[in-house]
Amino acid sequence: MHELSICQSMLKIVDSTMEQHEGAKLRKIFLDIGRGSTIEPVLLSEAFEVITAGGPYAGTELVINDIPISGRCRDCGRDFTYEELAVGCPNCGSTNIEITAGLELDIKALEVDD
Repeated sequence: MHELSICQSMLKIVDSTMEQHEGAKLRKIFLDIGRGSTIEPVLLSEAFEVITAGGPYAGTELVINDIPISGRCRDCGRDFTYEELAVGCPNCGSTNIEITAGLELDIKALEVDD
């Protein structure tokens, strides 16, 4: 379950940001997770609950924005969206495609109370 190590790395980034806001209480962490990122949002949420239980981030909400896989075909020029990672343009079948979204794992924002 690599979600546990991903969660630990995410919290290191959050720790360094929270050091700049001494005395503030972290309420929410907003994440963008692409469907093609190989990260399971449910498992990440479970790992987050386990890691934060009883610590300084207990009660913090993890808000996950699910990003669909989007791309563009370099041959026919069409933009497309996949429900899951696939090979090829759904319009013409070409494999000459560019994935434009859906592979990300980004901390987008933190909500804190001063």
